[in-house]
Amino acid sequence: MRILIDSDVFVRDLRYPRDDRFHENNKFLDQVRGGKLKGYTSIYNVLEVCGILSFNLTPERLLELFAGFRDRYNIRILFPRGDGERVCFLVSELLPIIGRKLCFGDALIISVVEQNSKVLDKFVSWNAAHFKNKLSIEALTPLDFL
Repeated sequence: MRILIDSDVFVRDLRYPRDDRFHENNKFLDQVRGGKLKGYTSIYNVLEVCGILSFNLTPERLLELFAGFRDRYNIRILFPRGDGERVCFLVSELLPIIGRKLCFGDALIISVVEQNSKVLDKFVSWNAAHFKNKLSIEALTPLDFL
């Protein structure tokens, strides 16, 4: 099973250990870390997590988080089409996604999902309801997935 993991799953793991859903969240991520599930996320998700956590991290710790993200979660980071170095987008591809009633950040993530839909089976987010019928793959919460 190949899963694209949304930012909120990682943020809950890294910032909110006392959250009511932390245990289920961690159980899901343990399946990814252990290789039972093939985990993916987009570069936009990684940058979003870094941005959220940047308020409580030194520049050195922020760089460590970014550089070690892939290995920490045993995931593959997907980039938009191109050389794998740029995080650019085409407005002509993004505007129709925004037209599905999505904010800019979610549209960026969905654009990477759609570009990689042949290698992804599910999208996992605590906000899965927000993505229902807006993706070519099924959106589930970690709890639904478990």
